[in-house]
Amino acid sequence: MNFPGSIHEIQSILDAIPYPVVVRGRDHRVKVANKATCDFLQRSRNALVTLSDYEIFPAEQINAVHESDDLVFSSGKGDEREVEVIDGRGSVRHVIIRKQLATLEGLQYIVAAVSDVTAHREAEAQNRNLILYDTLTGLPNSVLSNQHFEQMHASKPGECALLLTDLDQFGLVNDTHGFPAGDDLLIQFGQRLLSVVRAGDTVSRLGGDCFSVLLMNMNTDTSIEDVCERILRAAAQPFEVPGGRVQISASIGLAIPQDELVPPIETKRRAGVALNQAKADGRDRWCAYSEEFDRTFRHRQSTEADLREALLTETGIEVYYQPIATVSSGEVIGFEALARWRHPTRGMVMPDDFIQVAEASGLIVLLGERILRQACQDAASWSPPLRLSVNVSPLQFVQGDLVNMIAGALADSGLDPQLLELEMTEGVLIDDASGTLLLLNRIRALGVSIVLDDFGTGFSSLSYLQHFPFSKVKLDKSFITDMLENCDVTSIVKAVLALSKSLNIAVVAEGVETSAQLELLRELGCDQAQGYLISRPLPINGLSEILGGIG
Repeated sequence: MNFPGSIHEIQSILDAIPYPVVVRGRDHRVKVANKATCDFLQRSRNALVTLSDYEIFPAEQINAVHESDDLVFSSGKGDEREVEVIDGRGSVRHVIIRKQLATLEGLQYIVAAVSDVTAHREAEAQNRNLILYDTLTGLPNSVLSNQHFEQMHASKPGECALLLTDLDQFGLVNDTHGFPAGDDLLIQFGQRLLSVVRAGDTVSRLGGDCFSVLLMNMNTDTSIEDVCERILRAAAQPFEVPGGRVQISASIGLAIPQDELVPPIETKRRAGVALNQAKADGRDRWCAYSEEFDRTFRHRQSTEADLREALLTETGIEVYYQPIATVSSGEVIGFEALARWRHPTRGMVMPDDFIQVAEASGLIVLLGERILRQACQDAASWSPPLRLSVNVSPLQFVQGDLVNMIAGALADSGLDPQLLELEMTEGVLIDDASGTLLLLNRIRALGVSIVLDDFGTGFSSLSYLQHFPFSKVKLDKSFITDMLENCDVTSIVKAVLALSKSLNIAVVAEGVETSAQLELLRELGCDQAQGYLISRPLPINGLSEILGGIG
């Protein structure tokens, strides 16, 4: 590169350039600096051309600058480098310095042009954070988590383990306290995870309330079981969030790569299978992957997909009816509607095989509405009119508009609301007793009766009978099965019957299968009975056969 005129004559040309440009000699001193350079370094032009590099730049940068200069002088080729420099305000700047050899007045100089790329690099760093880190918790996201796992799996597949954990029924936190409270809880849970794992382990948020923990170097004294238990304890501690205190639990799925033949994506899938099993087993626990769990998981997935299709296409879902009779006379006074599923390849699928899947997937809301509407249509045609009992899932209480759905089913079918009974389990009461009471009173206002189902299981409390508007209680079949052999069970049945009678609440004994059981219930004064002794559940066209009583 040759410049016409003297070195001093190009000063005005360089001043017109908006970015820093300097001309340096073989002695590494600045010969010409344009105005942009003076502004960048906050130095006068005179200072730049009279001071040495050591008086202008930090000492640790000088050797690299001189090395670059010498390379250009010796090779005659240009040089381009990106470096960090300190500007005149003391700020660190990312710059690209491009150097070319130039001849001025027969002498060789270096012309160095400086491009400030600080804003570009900061934007890149911000984009990288958005790509690799979760914006809410600041933890690595699924992309970075996968990168770490793949690297660890490639180098030491037998020395790592993958945990997937999420918070049980987290959606209720958002529904009850609002999304800001849910976000705050997720941030706190992420920090708790960091506090209970080792420094070398990686905690990531994969999305929603799902987190992963990549355990490194598991050949140490720390056991995977200990880590899982620490996570469960950390999740069980109350969370202080906007709007109140939240008590919650976590479920964990564990997968350990056995060898390099199991790819990372398969290990992650297996951890997901184990997590689903932990939830199916009751939540607030951890499960390690097994092939048996995998078979169960695949069956559940297949069942869910087929059930979803059956509900969407309105094919295969049928309503069967089990009679409810008076204990004293054996007169059939009503029927409980029960879901049945006629699968195209599996045949008749019983509730035990699909109701739990429907609950876990949320399909129970659509299934429950389908059963209620069909049952109301059927019951409206019964002559004489008989009572109809229909189960309502706890999920139907928190999703959708249950009251309007019931009102719509009654209006469309023409069924007298006084004939409809809705059966609910105590789980609805435990989750939100005050909210449930308001909803039950709205349902009662329609003229519909409320029945407490499976009484005696779980956390049953006799106080439910006093505080909630139940017209009937169904004793769980376990009491009926055991009362002939266990005096204590018989005493409990007597107590429930006595309290119910004092509150004007009828009692139905479920699971009556023998004449001896029925006779004891007569002696104890039980109102109604239901079970195989009376009749198995029947399709609508089979009901006429059992309307004559049970004797």
